[in-house]
Amino acid sequence: MSDSAPKGSLMFEALTRLRDEIIQGKMRPNERLIAADLAERLNTSRTPIREALQLLEAEQLVVAAKRGYVVREHTKEEIVEIYEVRAALEGMAARLAAQKSGTSAYKEIEAIGAHRDSLIASNDRKLIVDLNDEFHAAIFAACGNSRLDRINRSNSQHFFNYRISELYTKEETKISIKGHALILKAIKNHDADEADAAAQEHVLEALKVTLLKLR
Repeated sequence: MSDSAPKGSLMFEALTRLRDEIIQGKMRPNERLIAADLAERLNTSRTPIREALQLLEAEQLVVAAKRGYVVREHTKEEIVEIYEVRAALEGMAARLAAQKSGTSAYKEIEAIGAHRDSLIASNDRKLIVDLNDEFHAAIFAACGNSRLDRINRSNSQHFFNYRISELYTKEETKISIKGHALILKAIKNHDADEADAAAQEHVLEALKVTLLKLR
């Protein structure tokens, strides 16, 4: 997320709205984005829309095209790179969280419940996706490194991250939830090496599923 957009401004509002629509798949890869059309739909002027699109280009969510922009479609190679970076970041966050003394570092992660077997049986896709997001966010909060958190959020804001998580099969969901349990166990045991390894393995497993779903 860009830190240059002042909160409360028309440009920030447009940026947030457009980013969310891209990440959530409401605007699909290769969809054309015309400032005049977006301004009319969002009931604002063209200037904040243009400024928002420029920032989204810097975030690599859109690319400039003739008479406007299009939503970026990532190549397989780019997706692999994104997940490789994410694995390293998540591993470091889990490592730092495991190194925290006491119980506070893992209590909030555990309270989310994204590691519970009961989720597998529920097959509540929205709940599972929401808890997954909360679980990973809680690890970055627990690690105590806000810069690491910002870098990860910027690297994770892509359409396929949000959409693919809704397409998991029951078996894929089971593997993901078991991965959460392993990460949590390592953090609770203050085993930094195991927490790092479990977090990286979890992300790289998600990469395998993503590449399968995007075929």
